[in-house]
Amino acid sequence: MRLIKLLMLSLLVLGLLVTAISALFPSTVIVSRAIEVSAAPAQIEKYVSNLNEWELWMSDWKDNKTVLKDSTMYIGTQTIKLVTKNDSSVTYYWVATGQRPYAVKFEWIPLQTGIYVIHWSFEQHVKWYPWEKFQTLLNEKVLGYKMEMELANLRDLLLKQNN
Repeated sequence: MRLIKLLMLSLLVLGLLVTAISALFPSTVIVSRAIEVSAAPAQIEKYVSNLNEWELWMSDWKDNKTVLKDSTMYIGTQTIKLVTKNDSSVTYYWVATGQRPYAVKFEWIPLQTGIYVIHWSFEQHVKWYPWEKFQTLLNEKVLGYKMEMELANLRDLLLKQNN
């Protein structure tokens, strides 16, 4: 009986400790990457605001079946919905199974004549649950690396279009 009480008390203390540590992590996590490209704003807009064009530069889209219905793209276990679009940015609502949704934004900012910075960000709001807070630690490594690869693909595509 004492062993069971000790075990239960230990589990409770461990759970409280993990929850207290996770409370130190932010509830909003933003992962962003940017790349400099030489392209016209209309070209950039074409490839980042038209979900049908993403298969030309998003590597995951080449291997999976994509279905565009209205302004929502379904790819594997993910759903991407266009939220807003203007002449210098586009925002999506991105849901991946088993994760909280992301607000995804592309901005193309003029740096000098004919050169733009494309800024891509994923913003995620999580609840206080320790497993959600600890999961956000992986966002920077996993998402960041993937974003760098895809932006390089986009830069190469835009470069090819200009030549």
